[in-house]
Amino acid sequence: MELKRLIAGAAILALLVTGGCGGFKMGVSDEEILIGTWAPMTGPASNLSTIAQAMSAYFDYINDEGGIHGRKLKLIIKDDGYDPERTPDVVTELIETDGVFAILGGNGTANCLAVKDYISLKFLPWINPGSGSRVWTSPMNAYIFSTFPSYVTEGRILARYAVEELEAEKFGIFYQDDSFGREGQEGVRLGLRGANKSLDSEHAYEVGNNDLAAVAQQFKDEEIDVIFIWTISEGAAALVKAIAALEDYEPQILATQILSDPVMFELAGDAWEGAIVASSVPETNSDAPGTAKARDIIAKYGNGLEFGTYAYWGLSRAEILVEGLRRTGPDLTRLAFIQALEKVEGWTDNFVGAEINFSVENHQGLNAIHLSKIEDGELIHLSGWLEN
Repeated sequence: MELKRLIAGAAILALLVTGGCGGFKMGVSDEEILIGTWAPMTGPASNLSTIAQAMSAYFDYINDEGGIHGRKLKLIIKDDGYDPERTPDVVTELIETDGVFAILGGNGTANCLAVKDYISLKFLPWINPGSGSRVWTSPMNAYIFSTFPSYVTEGRILARYAVEELEAEKFGIFYQDDSFGREGQEGVRLGLRGANKSLDSEHAYEVGNNDLAAVAQQFKDEEIDVIFIWTISEGAAALVKAIAALEDYEPQILATQILSDPVMFELAGDAWEGAIVASSVPETNSDAPGTAKARDIIAKYGNGLEFGTYAYWGLSRAEILVEGLRRTGPDLTRLAFIQALEKVEGWTDNFVGAEINFSVENHQGLNAIHLSKIEDGELIHLSGWLEN
């Protein structure tokens, strides 16, 4: 606890030093606030670009409502193609050429890790990195705030569900061979270990390698009851279609929240039927007030964007940044913005509908998931919010 206070204190001191040189005002004018993000607008994970487009739609909505204390929000989106080797260049451009006030989102665990230290060294607030890695908030980073539940948390919860509710006996995992997939794998391992179970079959996925007939056959040969999937949508769709092509084999699929968007219905078709997915936002067909508002915003400002989980993520993550700006007041500085977010406590009037809490010692505002099941091409509510 004392270490966290020292880290936070050092970070605030750094902000004060940079503020004396005019650093606070970068990205802010009397009329406008510049926010930066990156997304795979092209490449193997281009469907994730929906998140950034939804953020932009939310900013348009806020601007039509009068902006934030008289300032309009402008989101600058850069394309890194889901390639972590390209991410540093686009983020450098956002910070040093475009001069953004803060970073919002950004997609991919490996991509975010490629720029984590650089963004911190520039003393920029970073709201909701597009990754469920634990490293963003554990140990606490003075500049990063997240409401994206960790992959380890959801892995543990899904594993516990498989044992306690599904009463499965043999477990397999198909995970992306990077930090995203490996953290999910770790969470599943921990959850199973707590029930005196273990993984019986493990297969790594290389992005772009979607010939998975042999992997599906191995799961069948090993008589795996439950398969956990921790990959981007293209890999997951390829696996479940390969499984569907086999005779007399119907394992239960349990999947990361990354696979909770309707894009999976398009990519996997009927092979996705019956899958159980984690999620950190309500189902898009929910009648909750936050969901109804989210639907209306995408319908009006989304330029034809489908209202799926990715769009919902974009809105809910951008909302955190906007709430912090509102609470900061008209005298906007990076330090004041960070301090305002740290006072968010018990906030439920949000798109997610769950309680969000930050403090000077905790920047992980939400670390819970709920479960949904795919039935007739729709997400059907399966559980309330579940914590680790």
